[in-house]
Amino acid sequence: MDRRNFVKSVALAPLAVGTFHPAVATPIADSESAPAATATPLHDRYQLTLQRVLSGNSPAYTEEFLLEDVRPIAGRRFTEYSGDVSGRYIGALATAARVYRTPFPNLDALIAKVIALQKPDGYFGSAFHYEKPTDLDMALLWGNGRLLVGLIEYYRLSPSPEVLTSCKRLGDFLVRVGPLMLSKYIRDQFGAQHFASSYICWTQQVEGLANLYQLTVNPRYRDLAQAIIAVTDRRPSDHVHGYLTSLRGWVDLYNATSDTDLLRKCEAAWQDVAQSQDLLITGGVPEGWSPNNHRTEGCAEVDWARLSLALWKATGKPQYLAMAERTVFNELAFNQYATGDFGHRVYTETGLAAAGAVRAWWCCTLHGLRVFPDVQSSAFRSHQAGLSFDLPVDGLMESASLSARSESTLAQDGTIRITILSAPAAQTPILIRKPDWAENLEIRINAVAANATAEAGYLRVLRTWRTGDVISVRYGMALRSEPAGKGRTAYFFGPWLLGAPASENPAYFNELTLNNRLTQAPPETPASSHASISATSFTVPVAATLLRYIPAEFPEQPGIVAFRAIAEQTGQTTTSWELRFLTQSKA
Repeated sequence: MDRRNFVKSVALAPLAVGTFHPAVATPIADSESAPAATATPLHDRYQLTLQRVLSGNSPAYTEEFLLEDVRPIAGRRFTEYSGDVSGRYIGALATAARVYRTPFPNLDALIAKVIALQKPDGYFGSAFHYEKPTDLDMALLWGNGRLLVGLIEYYRLSPSPEVLTSCKRLGDFLVRVGPLMLSKYIRDQFGAQHFASSYICWTQQVEGLANLYQLTVNPRYRDLAQAIIAVTDRRPSDHVHGYLTSLRGWVDLYNATSDTDLLRKCEAAWQDVAQSQDLLITGGVPEGWSPNNHRTEGCAEVDWARLSLALWKATGKPQYLAMAERTVFNELAFNQYATGDFGHRVYTETGLAAAGAVRAWWCCTLHGLRVFPDVQSSAFRSHQAGLSFDLPVDGLMESASLSARSESTLAQDGTIRITILSAPAAQTPILIRKPDWAENLEIRINAVAANATAEAGYLRVLRTWRTGDVISVRYGMALRSEPAGKGRTAYFFGPWLLGAPASENPAYFNELTLNNRLTQAPPETPASSHASISATSFTVPVAATLLRYIPAEFPEQPGIVAFRAIAEQTGQTTTSWELRFLTQSKA
């Protein structure tokens, strides 16, 4: 099968689940029809959000709807963030089109209309106040930064002088306002209390500037990006998405300049977050840094995953890949709604609440779509000698020496299948990562047990591969626990964080739920037949577990609580989850 047909078969397959209704207005982008579904979880999740963006409603992403923040005109929410929704939409679809080879024919017309609305000074939106910027000017800068990134991502898909000229004009505007925006006055004026219109609206410009420097090698864009980095810090209560977007720009600038000092600074900033109270048990981060850390935001979760993947690719250090894996399998999966949207979830002392869940169509849904190409592209790495399989997800790798695709049934039977698409006529090593959550790996080639040698966190298989060879990797997984603070415990199965959903455990949830205690008795498995949850593409039957507990309200009557992977939330109506549990002391 050639690459185009393969990618279309996985990226354009009809949804296995979802409750979509045609939008009243016509969506601006469309894709070609496609063959049957592959039933692989990463691509099912990608398809869920892609179809939400292309043909969903409430709201529908029509051309007029998208252009409202570039003109801008009053009406829908957040048009003052000029270019924010339109830029995210353009960037997400352009990157999907490039990575998955999926055409979106109407995107070209939208780009032409966006560029036509660019102001003579190079920016988009309402008039910018050069003398004394206000919150509205910071909002404009934020949106223009997202639009610059989106236009650059479109240019990488479809290079044209017109698009590059528009990007440079916007970059020149940023250089013009640079001295003002770098001043101590502006840094102090727009503190964390401004939140979405705080100084992060300026620091996030590094992403666009770094990528514009990659395209043009104009030192003015590099120098401005470096000057912004020098005044960027993580401020209490500030906007997490804005800060992490800034850090992603640091990695982009490192990739453009090979400045190792910049990379080390970014690693230190990542470590600062990873060691803070703002790293959640789900592998996610809040919307606002402490003490403003009461809910999550899909955009920040995407940024954390993409930043971790970017640092993994830049350094090869396993902690970044492990973090990205945890975020993708848990926080991002939990954050994705059954509609395909991403958004906000409010967390409690011990879990996540049903109340306060918000579909953030104005940012998170589109930013959520943008993460899938990065995850899919991180499944494999090509080495000079061979290939490594790093993330247990659906993926595709083509290289001059060896090409392969992976398909996951990890949630059903703990297995990944890797099919060789092309190979050299010589012995070539394939390295398969053994994650910390896997007790062992069982590798079979064409259904026959394979000889593999351990090598720095991987199992290495050396052989002369042939097109059509199938490597089956079975990940040995078991229930395990982690301390979760304040004397509580969290439970995992393989890469999945487990929790008790209220929808499945009505008896467990009551006034004294926080004081229920899990017992030391062995778990009962499987739990898949215990509940009435419908099977969907997002069900994780391999992780379903029943645990015994002592109810705080009537301890003389022990009960059973059903644990599920929190990733299953996508396939359900929003419900509350308990994630951090008290356990009964051993006698």
